[in-house]
Amino acid sequence: MLIGFALIIVAVFLCCALLFRLSIYALPLFVAFLAGSATYRTDSGILAALAAAAISAIILLAAARLALAFAKSDLTRAAVGVAFAAPSAIAGYHAVHGIAAATMPPSAWQIALSLLGAAIIAAASWTQWSRARP
Repeated sequence: MLIGFALIIVAVFLCCALLFRLSIYALPLFVAFLAGSATYRTDSGILAALAAAAISAIILLAAARLALAFAKSDLTRAAVGVAFAAPSAIAGYHAVHGIAAATMPPSAWQIALSLLGAAIIAAASWTQWSRARP
């Protein structure tokens, strides 16, 4: 039982570490999903949908890098950071809420913990984008 408990703690830690690393890709993933599903609904086929998803995510990341490269004001850099941090906050909220719902009974603490997790994930995404230098 002690080994199982230790493995659960390690698994939650690894999931959180993965969430921190991948938090900067929440917006490109969302845009790729929208482009892919819109293309697939037009009966273009799965390959066209995958290609549209990949191209849209690559274009979004390239545009963000170019915006950061040529940004003269801190307001522009902040706008790019907020654009990438907002979807990360939503993803962080749902990830932490899923873990909290699996480990504790329903209460106000679940919501509070989920909001705290969303803020931490958004801050991590913001810091990763603010450190990004093209």
